[in-house]
Amino acid sequence: MATRKQLKAAILARRAAKGPRKKRTRPEPRQYTVVDLERVRDRVAAAERRIDNDPRSNPNRGRAGLERAQLELSVIESQLRLRDLLE
Repeated sequence: MATRKQLKAAILARRAAKGPRKKRTRPEPRQYTVVDLERVRDRVAAAERRIDNDPRSNPNRGRAGLERAQLELSVIESQLRLRDLLE
């Protein structure tokens, strides 16, 4: 049976063989296109239809999906305006 020192040495050797840990690099920001804009506009319209056609009396039901889609729409529009792809 291996002693404690032998086990510790084996673990350290295995860890050293992997190499040093690296820092996580951040991904580049997404470059949206006009197709993405159209897709998000459709999502906003679909969310509005879902809220309008909901028979329940809760006015806030489904609101989160609409607000999320509207936020994404504004982000895409502002980025496309910055890149002069949208007037």
